[in-house]
Formats: sequence, structure tokens, C-alpha cells
Amino acid sequence: MKVAELMQTSLKTISADSTLADAITDLAEAQVSALPVVDRFGRAVGVLSTREVLKAERADVDRDTKVLELMAPWPVTIEPDLDVRQAAQEMLYLNVQRLFVEFEGALVGVISQTDVVGAVATSRV
Repeated sequence: MKVAELMQTSLKTISADSTLADAITDLAEAQVSALPVVDRFGRAVGVLSTREVLKAERADVDRDTKVLELMAPWPVTIEPDLDVRQAAQEMLYLNVQRLFVEFEGALVGVISQTDVVGAVATSRV
């Protein structure tokens, strides 16, 4: 099975100029644990996960702080034609919960550990 068959393609993104307060709202409303951060040209430049939000909250960071100041660097990405088992191995090797999927430089999806476990549980992989 290829990543393209399992990845989520409805991606919610957040602007690098958005605030921490915006990010918290967007994460909660989208019910996701991470948002790709895009610049004003729509290019992915980083990722803001619940990990960064919790670090900011613990450090008592002002909610008006820009996402650009809090985000993690753009993570390793994979191609949609990669085998799901290889994607799972990459997640384990990198110790990450998700991998973003790019095709010809464009962000096209995300695959998470939960997606892989769900496919294994339903015997799709």
C-alpha cells in the first residue's frame, strides 16, 4: 500500500503571522495535533504542534506571539508513492507522530501513526 492511499489530504494550515491564540483555536477546531505553517506565498516553512503550544504555555508566552517565533522547522517529508511500511519505519526512526507528504515541492497530505495503525487493524496493510 502506498502513502497516497492512506494519507489525509484535507490539510488545515496556519500562517506564520498568526498568533498563538489563533493556533490554539485552529488546533482545537480542526481536532489535529499539528498544523503546517505557511508563509505569505503559501510555502510550508515550519510546523506548529501541540508540543510547541505546551512549551509556550509552560513558559507563559503571550498569546499574541506570532507562530513564526514558536514553530518547529519544516520537518522531513515523504513522497506519496512511498510504501506505507517505509513511512512507518521513518516515523519510528525520526521519533515523530506524523509525516507530511509533498509532491513536486507542494504539500499534498499528511500521514500519521494513527493512520498506519488503523490500516493495520483493518488488515489494509
